[in-house]
Amino acid sequence: MKQNTIRRFISLAMLFVLVILFSATSDYFLQAKNIISIFRDASVIGIIGIGVTYVIITGGIELSTGSALALVGMVMANIYRYTTLPIWLMLAAGILVGLAAGWFNGFIITRFSLPEFIATLSTLSIYRALTYVIAIKENGIITSQPMKDYRFTVFGGSVGGIYYVTIAFFVLAVIGQVILKKTRFGTNLYAVGSNKKAAELSGIHTDRTRMAAFVIVGFCVAVGSIFTTSRLQSTTAVLGTGLEFNVIAAVVVGGCALDGGRGDVIGTVIGALFMSVLDNGIYKYQINTAYQPIIKGVIIILVVVFDAWYNKRMEQASKNRKRLCEEVTAS
Repeated sequence: MKQNTIRRFISLAMLFVLVILFSATSDYFLQAKNIISIFRDASVIGIIGIGVTYVIITGGIELSTGSALALVGMVMANIYRYTTLPIWLMLAAGILVGLAAGWFNGFIITRFSLPEFIATLSTLSIYRALTYVIAIKENGIITSQPMKDYRFTVFGGSVGGIYYVTIAFFVLAVIGQVILKKTRFGTNLYAVGSNKKAAELSGIHTDRTRMAAFVIVGFCVAVGSIFTTSRLQSTTAVLGTGLEFNVIAAVVVGGCALDGGRGDVIGTVIGALFMSVLDNGIYKYQINTAYQPIIKGVIIILVVVFDAWYNKRMEQASKNRKRLCEEVTAS
């Protein structure tokens, strides 16, 4: 069995353990209404996680997603309040802002050879600051902007009890997985993350590949912002605060290696569901909100430590098999 497949089963096992734990202690947990809300809450994290998966596969990191989501939402809020543009143009503007944010991240990283951590940590602050600059204000005080036009709020609705955002999540996940596994671009992403120098020598334009990954993140952030603001029917300057942690956590829990070269969208889907189940269960237990980040942080540490141990075991097993084959051949 392939190493990625084994790792995916491990992620699924972690998810099932959480489900069993919470369902055994709460009669409400497995009710249809709660299951639907779990999928809804996982969807925005998962949609953004698809793009972040691409970046992490190349060996990079993306820390600005929460701030970029808020910026997209605030741009749409300004268009909604101060113009008479049709809703579809407002949505298009939001998508363009997300793409521009992703492009800017990719540009400063590839053009100036900045570490992804430093670059996206900087744009995390820049995008949040821009959100505050253009925030809706009344008497000089920042306020939330209601956005109640039915042509916009429809995106926050549902059909047959399933939220549109959940449908979009799984559609984008299928597309994202196909791109990773069936296209040259997907192969290039893995090649860059596995060995950037070797990828360059084989003719892959590594900077262009990394740039494209960040632009895809920007698109996913814009889609996530549209669904988030339409469900809330408003936006604020603090929208998306801390979102980047949950997104990265979902990708890592799903089996994406932080040093690049391994992972896929299916794992990210599992990771997003894991984080949503964890949040849902913590809420049901009424655990103090101050402890929630601690619990998540401990889980991420354990997953990263496990991955390091697991990768070392797999490498040793591969060396042992190779040595055994050589001995059999020699005999």
